[in-house]
Amino acid sequence: MSVVRQPLVLIPQYFGCLIFDRRSSRYFPFDQESTDLLLTLHCQPLGAILSQVTAPQERMALELFFESFYERGFFDLTGQLAADVLAVDVPPDHLVGPLAVHLEVVGACNLTCKHCFAGVLPRNEHPLSVREMDTLFGDLARIGSFRLGLTGGEPLLRKDLLDILDAATEHGLHPCFTTNGLLVTEDLARALGQRELVWLNVSLDGPTAETNDAIRGAGTFAAVLDNLRWLRRHARFTLAFTIMQTNAHLVQACAELAYAVGAHTAVFRPLYPVGVARDHLELMPSYSQYSTALRELAEMDCPGGDLHGLDPFSPESRAPTDPQIHTSHTCGAGTQVCSISVQGDVNPCSFLGPTFNGGNVRRTPFPQLWRESQQFQRMRQPARADGFQGGCRARAQVFAGSVDAPDPWLTEHRQHTSEIDSTMSLCPGANVEVTRFRPIALPLLPS
Repeated sequence: MSVVRQPLVLIPQYFGCLIFDRRSSRYFPFDQESTDLLLTLHCQPLGAILSQVTAPQERMALELFFESFYERGFFDLTGQLAADVLAVDVPPDHLVGPLAVHLEVVGACNLTCKHCFAGVLPRNEHPLSVREMDTLFGDLARIGSFRLGLTGGEPLLRKDLLDILDAATEHGLHPCFTTNGLLVTEDLARALGQRELVWLNVSLDGPTAETNDAIRGAGTFAAVLDNLRWLRRHARFTLAFTIMQTNAHLVQACAELAYAVGAHTAVFRPLYPVGVARDHLELMPSYSQYSTALRELAEMDCPGGDLHGLDPFSPESRAPTDPQIHTSHTCGAGTQVCSISVQGDVNPCSFLGPTFNGGNVRRTPFPQLWRESQQFQRMRQPARADGFQGGCRARAQVFAGSVDAPDPWLTEHRQHTSEIDSTMSLCPGANVEVTRFRPIALPLLPS
């Protein structure tokens, strides 16, 4: 029996709430006064509330608030908030649950890329079963962690991947995954196209066989492009590029390739010094190279529309007025995102390595680990003047010797600009999107 769900979910938070829009897979943060109003609109239609407001200024503010979000589909025809409201225990200083969870579904791959963040493979012993994942997915849904990234290794090596996707969506989660594309068949592409995937990423590392195959292996570029014809026919997909020393100057050609092969968009992220890439630090781009690449993408005039896929926290695209959903100085690790290994080990970020594991979902429910794990609490500690103050902890760990040291990219960024609002741009969780609309604050309305 299918569950009837409202298009929105209201998740109470210490600062107010997050609204998750199931239609766009986006989180919208609201302060406490706006949250009180949304909860009132959940129980009563707009007309009933307006009848209780006599002050012209309050009435005008209420009507403005309603109109702004009515256009976004927040309210039904009666004027009530079209949302399910979660009943959760709200921590005093961090999110009830992460905005995105990265779940490793297989610890094996059919490639040996020089920059693989997963590290040495295989390590696929005793993987979580679909039944165990189903329990995890239920826990994530109950705390409002709806965005689920399925990672590997190569996820398509998991024979029950479609069952995993179905289990996730049955709980209302929004799954996505990244593949190298070599195992895509027409039957699989058709099956994926029939499912409500948020994102299907296909990885390439350059616009030509020469640049891509130097990282991924001879023949991979041609084989992937050949398989993309099935995805183009049956499913929406994205091309995902890792910006490195070897291809930073080719990002515009990469975007043009994405358009030419029928990709919905293109995603560009910098190489991080993790996994196998720690043995190939010569591939690491500098902050200057990465910034230049983003700027070149932002200046492109794509014939098919926006194929830039720039992360919304980048210095080039993030406005100073964008809302903050938490007050931590840190990157997204343990505050907005986290990872779970193929064996169920929970980590603030897979980039930090197994020494930062905070427990295992086979022994402890995920919500408890998120709230109580010492490794997660460490990520949420106040900043020190001489310590980590933003950016990427994994980069700080490799180049400065500690996850608590300053990220050298952030240091370089501050040398180039006094604008520090965009420090979140440099972290692995930067693909987590939040709204760019700051709601007005209203006084608490009478009940």
